[in-house]
Amino acid sequence: MIQYHVYPGGLKRIVTFSFDDGSQNDVRLISLFDKYRLKATFHLNGKNYIGKTENVKAIYQNHEIACHTLSHGWPSRMPNASLVTEIMRDREILEKISGYPVTGMSYPSGSYNSNVISVMDSCGIEYSRTVKATNDFDLPEDFLEWNPSCHFKSAMPLAERFLRDIDSQWTKPLFYIWGHSHEIRNEDDWEETEELLKLLANNNKIWYATNIEIFDYISAQKMLKISADERIFYNPTATDLWVEKDKSKIIKIPAGTRIIAD
Repeated sequence: MIQYHVYPGGLKRIVTFSFDDGSQNDVRLISLFDKYRLKATFHLNGKNYIGKTENVKAIYQNHEIACHTLSHGWPSRMPNASLVTEIMRDREILEKISGYPVTGMSYPSGSYNSNVISVMDSCGIEYSRTVKATNDFDLPEDFLEWNPSCHFKSAMPLAERFLRDIDSQWTKPLFYIWGHSHEIRNEDDWEETEELLKLLANNNKIWYATNIEIFDYISAQKMLKISADERIFYNPTATDLWVEKDKSKIIKIPAGTRIIAD
């Protein structure tokens, strides 16, 4: 029996963060993420970054820049033409800053519906985060409707549960925390935020990843080709992959290789 619930390095747990809107607090927050070697995705409104490249790129260089629409309207209230402009113009601006294709997003004001999802898909968006907290550790069934575990202001009890049950076979794999850095309003808030990051950091059982890294890895994992007797594995992607066999053996299939694993 092959199971996919194994991630880079053979790890079985994932922690990711994302923050919306962009603010001056991002600089200080990123310094904390870098201090604790954690990863985050920052969803930005392109209109605030027109003509700004090198300085913004340097700020977010260790993390992911992703879309939040050009001007933070309500996507579910827009005609399709406006929504396309909001997404594609946001992508264009952020791609000039980042230097890579920006294909992730979060819904401004949590606003979306089935039509929004369809338009986003047509615009090349591969995942988008909602604001619907699951209070659990699920991977998304649909990456265009990616529900987080919780808001960072209420994350500490869930973080403690995630770590307490980290070795349980019943624990789901992904702890996803979201918020806005402008919600960190005073030194007490900064202290609480740092306590959360410190608690989750430096755990050798956790893969710390950006949103797009998770999407890309799981997408690549699904492209793995496995023989009927589950002995031959072919990885046609450019990503090293891991799987678990018979609940006991972790198998690595390097990018672009075919292996036999008994």
